[in-house]
Amino acid sequence: MAKTTGKPVRVALVGCGGIAAEHVKGFIKHADRIRCVGMCDVSAENLDKRTRQYGQPTRPFSDWKVMLREMAGEIDAVDICLPHHLHAQAILDATAAGKHVICEKPMCMNLEEADRIGAAVKRAGVTYMSAHNQLFMPAVQEAKKMIDRGDICRVYLVRSQDCFWANWGEGGNPFKGSWRAQLQTQGGGELIDTGYHPTYRLLHLAGSNVASVHAQMARFYQQIEGEDSASVQVRFENGAIGEILTSWAFANPYGTHQIHVIGAGGQIFGSLETLYFLPQGWHEPAKMSFQPVNTFEAQIGHFADCLIEGKRPIHGYEEGRAVLEVIVKATQSAAGWAR
Repeated sequence: MAKTTGKPVRVALVGCGGIAAEHVKGFIKHADRIRCVGMCDVSAENLDKRTRQYGQPTRPFSDWKVMLREMAGEIDAVDICLPHHLHAQAILDATAAGKHVICEKPMCMNLEEADRIGAAVKRAGVTYMSAHNQLFMPAVQEAKKMIDRGDICRVYLVRSQDCFWANWGEGGNPFKGSWRAQLQTQGGGELIDTGYHPTYRLLHLAGSNVASVHAQMARFYQQIEGEDSASVQVRFENGAIGEILTSWAFANPYGTHQIHVIGAGGQIFGSLETLYFLPQGWHEPAKMSFQPVNTFEAQIGHFADCLIEGKRPIHGYEEGRAVLEVIVKATQSAAGWAR
């Protein structure tokens, strides 16, 4: 069991850009369990935005190494919301300082970095949580319960998708000129970014190790070096088939859902807070509706509970590496698509 912390958990936010705003909402929502004591960003503007959003005093920094040194006794954990190419070093520095870590997706950019992170987390005896927020989506949580309970018997097919047309910003090209447009800083294309969500949902619902991965990729619209669309086929060791569809060039196919699981005893499918169950032999599915959940707030609350109680996160280092391995293998399988 990893070491526990006091209550509230004292966390430092590293990276104060757009996605960090969702994490700050979690700090505010769960103020009784987690308190942000420091913020770090090279942009003074980003620091100011997150400080004003949080509304509580925090120490500002422009260098996380300085922050870890100067606040050594004042921080229990680090929340990493940086561009992809900075994730690995920030995680390694935080664990070397004996701090628990929650990190935005992806954990890092390649399996060599992932293995270094795994060794560092084990050596430090700290908790590492992969920030896979969509695991807290009501449809995903209920589907997982039903699958594990055996409601659809043996699982045959798991499908997970996340597609939208990203056409905002100047000239309708939101990523042009940004770190997301470059392989060196992004680590790939759409699949290692938005595509991370349907990938971890797929592995979570399948509940089996991956046996093989094949993929097709394309760049239809975005002005980026990597792909903006990917179709990934997965074979699991338990025999189930997995499918991932993800894109920044088009929306989810009409009439489909974020998750769809088919088993010997029926089908489960849905999105967000709505889930349908179609038992074998039924002609119309039963509909289940749940209260909406802010998944970012939920994951921050879960992270705090894990540190206070010494529990393992729903997805830790091992799951983060497994997701990355699927993406790496998919990218290798689709090699040459850009020619």
